[in-house]
Amino acid sequence: MPKLVTRKSSIALRIDRKLRRIYRDARYRYKPALSFWLANHLFMNWMPYRIRHAFLRRFCHVRMGTASTICSGCFVTGYKIQIGSNTVINRFCYLDGRVTLKIGNNVNVSHYTLIQTLTHDPQNPDFVCVEGAVTIEDHVWIGARATILPGVTIGEGAVVAAGAVVTRDVAPYTIVGGNPARRIKERTRDLRYKTQYFPLFDTDIQ
Repeated sequence: MPKLVTRKSSIALRIDRKLRRIYRDARYRYKPALSFWLANHLFMNWMPYRIRHAFLRRFCHVRMGTASTICSGCFVTGYKIQIGSNTVINRFCYLDGRVTLKIGNNVNVSHYTLIQTLTHDPQNPDFVCVEGAVTIEDHVWIGARATILPGVTIGEGAVVAAGAVVTRDVAPYTIVGGNPARRIKERTRDLRYKTQYFPLFDTDIQ
């Protein structure tokens, strides 16, 4: 009789462990994966702004201020994306929130911009990940097809030219361009605009 009880206890313990593993996988792997799959393949392409933004806030934990826009075709990943007010993320941008990504107020991120918080060390034998938070401060304008690499801070009012690759911090009110991005000239500090942009049906018609 004691052997039978011990055997039943062992089976129950194995079942309990398996159920716990299934629960952990469902909570920490499958649920986030499904949320981002739905966000990027359904809501980003087929849903109007209000529904898209509500889904991103609720299920992808994207923190967005008032009157900000994430246009259609963008790809978001990671739970650490913070976007201020009156900011525009234009079509087909990549936002990597696996490490903290902070975007300020009145920021304009143009088409096909890539913002990364994770990359790899090419010299490491194990090809380990290298991570770094990215901060984009108020009134920054990032041109189309620019690339922002991990660990970069782009100062207030700065401009990143189209196609630039930003590998290091950009000083406030500085215009940079090239690969790697270098200083071109200063920008005016008299910036008063608000970048509210909600084009009709995700076209360029307002």
